[in-house]
Amino acid sequence: MENSTSNALNLHKFAVIENSDRSLQQPLMQCINIFSTCINFILFYLILSDRPKRESKLYRIILLTQTMSLWLSQVHWGSLHGLVFIFPFPGLYGIGYLASYTSSYVLVFGNVLWESVKSQIQSRFYEFQIIWIFLFGITVLTIFLVSIVRLRAIARHNSIFHFNDKFYYIFTFTLSLYILVPMPFCWISSGSTPIETQNFVKTYYPNTLKVLDILGVFIYTDAWKFRRIIIVAVGLISTAGCLYVFLCQAILYEIRQQCRTLSSTVLKYHRKALKDTIVQIVILGIFLGTTPCLQILNAYRDPEADTITATIVINAIFVSSPIPYAITIIYQNTTYRRYIISMLHFRDKPKIPKVGSTIQISIVPGNNSPRSPHSKNRQ
Repeated sequence: MENSTSNALNLHKFAVIENSDRSLQQPLMQCINIFSTCINFILFYLILSDRPKRESKLYRIILLTQTMSLWLSQVHWGSLHGLVFIFPFPGLYGIGYLASYTSSYVLVFGNVLWESVKSQIQSRFYEFQIIWIFLFGITVLTIFLVSIVRLRAIARHNSIFHFNDKFYYIFTFTLSLYILVPMPFCWISSGSTPIETQNFVKTYYPNTLKVLDILGVFIYTDAWKFRRIIIVAVGLISTAGCLYVFLCQAILYEIRQQCRTLSSTVLKYHRKALKDTIVQIVILGIFLGTTPCLQILNAYRDPEADTITATIVINAIFVSSPIPYAITIIYQNTTYRRYIISMLHFRDKPKIPKVGSTIQISIVPGNNSPRSPHSKNRQ
């Protein structure tokens, strides 16, 4: 994006705008979301029907909320919205099921303001009702809540990590604001009026007026606001990562401090639970973290570069993130894994002999049989 540092005149024609064929994206997203729905519904059933002795009801509620919000957010992203980035041009729009009724700005930020099929964005949307960001924010929040619940369960009474309920409530509320407020504010404040958008394109991108014909297109008209989104995102990811590492270290510290007081079985369980959670987060982070990094790289490519295929692949990786995450949870849980194996296990049916075939019958000698050793002794 050549105006990423400053708004400068750009006379290029962008390949992603001239060639707007996205016929492959939606069928691919539908297939991914259908498979994701099947896998996640199995996981939902296992979480609701399972009654593990070691896992608390609170943990299962958080896990269910986490997996469900992740699944819903990606279904929204891939099918309902069908988000399309037109980088290196500074804009995006939607081609999903709801794209004909509302703009990308509405679908991403959740403003309940319906538009007709042929209308464009008529005003700035300030209504703070979140859809995708809210769902994804719930997913991130529950990741921390899982660690907090485990730390609370393992912490000793005289430990520095042992807090009362009031502290946990305040900490959770503060963490919720920290996760759910900054990014929505940055994105919503980056919006522009239709007149501002048209003037921006005519002034700085005069050869891309075709982009204004796209229904519900959202264009970054301020380079600083775009950079601010990246800065805030990097800051949130960095601080959230440090906080998560701290929670994991605190759990590990409490486990080591109780090596003599807890049984080996309980210690082994807590170590495995921590290890499994870290593996889940790493796998989820690989799929979710790939998308923003590659999209930012697309933003700085040459205007003549055709990024349609790359964008579709990036979206596919992002939307499919609930699949490996759910499979990992099922595989790591012994109860879930055994249930799946029992569902897929087919017992061998007894073979029915065909008519006319020879049947060999083996007769085991009995006590009264002339070949039996006992019968010889009797004789």
